[in-house]
Amino acid sequence: MSWKSVIGQERIKTILKRSFTTDKTAHAYLFYGAEGTGKDAAAIAFAQLLNCENPVDGDTCDVCSHCKRIAALQHPNLKLIVPLPVGKSEKEGDDPFKHLDQKTISEYHQAIKDKAGNPYGRIAITRANTIKINSIRDIRKTINLARAEEGKKIIIITEADKMNPSAANSLLKTLEEPAPNTVIILTTAHRDALLPTIISRCQLVRFELLREDEIRHGLMKQFKELDEQQAILISKMANGSFSRAQELTGADLVAQRGEMIDLLRNILARSPSVWMKEIEAFITPKERYNIARSLMLLNLWLRDAMMMENDNNEYVINLDQKEPLAKFTAHFDTSTLPAVINATERAIALVEKNIYLSLILINLAFDIRQLIVRR
Repeated sequence: MSWKSVIGQERIKTILKRSFTTDKTAHAYLFYGAEGTGKDAAAIAFAQLLNCENPVDGDTCDVCSHCKRIAALQHPNLKLIVPLPVGKSEKEGDDPFKHLDQKTISEYHQAIKDKAGNPYGRIAITRANTIKINSIRDIRKTINLARAEEGKKIIIITEADKMNPSAANSLLKTLEEPAPNTVIILTTAHRDALLPTIISRCQLVRFELLREDEIRHGLMKQFKELDEQQAILISKMANGSFSRAQELTGADLVAQRGEMIDLLRNILARSPSVWMKEIEAFITPKERYNIARSLMLLNLWLRDAMMMENDNNEYVINLDQKEPLAKFTAHFDTSTLPAVINATERAIALVEKNIYLSLILINLAFDIRQLIVRR
């Protein structure tokens, strides 16, 4: 794990390293920012540093027993709190795992193993929609136990905004009475969903969106078979989120882009009665997020058309599309492409708001027909 697993966020690494080297570690932190920006990865790396046997200038050694076991999320000083389902017959005060069935327990252990292998992955367990009060109460038991090993006890509460009201109030009581040699780290993409009283008792650490070059380098390091051109394309679509970039590596972006370019050609060349049917056929087998992804690919292609029209070929992303892009710019007036791109961005926002897909794409198609005209 260690700081090497945290992509970008150099400002935050410096802050946390300094707090360690100056012995000014807070008793509670709130790591907040957009999904996929490295909050969990940084929390685990910080836990590693706080327990490392041979730290040097705020960096972990990565080879001691503490470093290795925290990286594997298997250290007695580390407790990871995640959303869990409520077990059958579970009552307040029960162990949070006691009444879970074996299938759920197995799913949990696999999720933790996956998280250790990929700190940017999300822990998703069936029927686990909230962080329940028994999980939070279990923190107090952990704190009160004598330390099994040297170092600090680290409690990481992922997706802290999913605490139900009773769990949040229980955590507040724990934060009001800081325990020695214990650090609690909350991570969330939705800071405003937390109680203001919880926020006020934590040191706030804001995670910025990742730069495209940071995402690209991270992808090429993790996925050795990924070529740079595809990594560039994915980093453009990831919107600052490495977890989203990871998801995109499993998609056939070239095929999706081809579908969108074919649809664009038909919208410009054929009658509405024809391409309306094609839009319906295009939508039917796809999930909503796939439609948004296809529209993003269309926007990048149109942006490249603008670059080529202005002789900025070095900025073209879709390098394998230079010939189709050249034909497009030769036949159509590209001066309205900024307006088309804006219309597509509005359509993407509407797709994400759960509005009727056919209506969104048909309205976008009419905008395209109106804005893009032959030379």
